[in-house]
Amino acid sequence: MYPLEQWLSDRRTERQHQNGGRCPDCAPRGGCLRLLAVVRRRIDHTTCIPSGPRRLL
Repeated sequence: MYPLEQWLSDRRTERQHQNGGRCPDCAPRGGCLRLLAVVRRRIDHTTCIPSGPRRLL
């Protein structure tokens, strides 16, 4: 299940990145591992893929 606290945190992160925005954890030259984790959680939740380390294709 997708805990409410995690969902709220993910929504906050998404809002910070809307329209090219950045969060405090963004890398200086672009890219954000925090946002990548949000996207992965959403994909895992909607496709029922068990979370854990996997290779990016």
